[in-house]
Amino acid sequence: MIWESVARSASLFVLSVLLILGPAAAATAASSAAVYGSTSGFIPESHSDMITVVYTIPGHSGGLFDQSVASFTDTSTEIIFIGNDADFSNKTASAIEQAVWNGKILVIGYPATGKFGDSLPVNSESPSSEASSTLVVTSLNNGVAREVFSGLNKTFTVNEPVAERLTGTVKPGSVSLMSFNNGDPALVYRQYGSGYVVEWMFAAPETYLGTDVADSITYGAVKSLLTSMKGSTTPVTTVATTAVPTTTLTTLPATQETTVTAKTGNAIIQSNPLGARVYVDGIYQGKTPFELDDLPTGYHSVRMTLDGYYNFDGSAYIVEGKTITVFGSLQEAPLTTATSQATTVVTPVITTAAPTTTPSSAGDALASPTVIAAGIGIITAGIGAYATIYTHKEKKE
Repeated sequence: MIWESVARSASLFVLSVLLILGPAAAATAASSAAVYGSTSGFIPESHSDMITVVYTIPGHSGGLFDQSVASFTDTSTEIIFIGNDADFSNKTASAIEQAVWNGKILVIGYPATGKFGDSLPVNSESPSSEASSTLVVTSLNNGVAREVFSGLNKTFTVNEPVAERLTGTVKPGSVSLMSFNNGDPALVYRQYGSGYVVEWMFAAPETYLGTDVADSITYGAVKSLLTSMKGSTTPVTTVATTAVPTTTLTTLPATQETTVTAKTGNAIIQSNPLGARVYVDGIYQGKTPFELDDLPTGYHSVRMTLDGYYNFDGSAYIVEGKTITVFGSLQEAPLTTATSQATTVVTPVITTAAPTTTPSSAGDALASPTVIAAGIGIITAGIGAYATIYTHKEKKE
């Protein structure tokens, strides 16, 4: 009996420990990742406790990537690595961008960046052949930079000069983590919708920085942003909601003077494809891409329109003192719809001034240029009809 009591007590103790540790174990479960081509130096085997690669497609297999893009955009996939080449389709790139916008982390390296645009943290220019042998850490006061480069050097002399690399300017709101010694960006990240994009401006950083350093930098950036994304509770942009929060108005006494400071924020408006007409709260603002300043905080309706595409309807939440990105992905309309729209032509009505005098006789009326033109048209049509009848008659005879 004593041993049974002890065994029962031990079982209850173990069960209690499992119940207590269960949520904690779930909270520390490894994040899933999908890879196309390369991981920009990240070594999955070294961090299997944090990140587990569940899907891999080798580089230069763009057709397979196109067929399997659903595995990358699946809700269970939290991190996407893309590198080596840009052999995949624009449609696949758009699907990846939308998935990142909805809440994923994308790590992408040159030249795969050639298929992306709106989501990238750098406005890309032409590739550079100017070799650079030094990379410098920038934005040391940034939280992500502090976590990434903690314990690492702040200046790196690469194993061999980086020759082929992408150049460009850092977009507003993006953060440069590393740059070349001439100031060109080398590693940049930005928040994109509910997700993040980390962009390497050259391929295979492990070749130049060494495997350990490249792995440490890429892993540090992903880990920091993943923690930030999962721990963030501030809404950035909601594109699938039409609900507008109710506002309670307070009536102040007429004798009370109050000074109200408007709370505003900014928004970068982008779309895929570019050139969409944008209406915020029903008011036309311009064509994408552009930036809107001093928008009142709170929700605003956003509509984007483009010929040949379905309208995009959504909303954006403006945060006080912050700059958010509003992105709309417009779906191409069916060919029949586009054709019918294209064939609908509106002929402008040309209005001419009325004559100052009214013809007073039949002679004056016949002298009118309009009547003369109409008469010539009738005569010409009659000649044409007669010629046609006469020709048929000749053939019959």
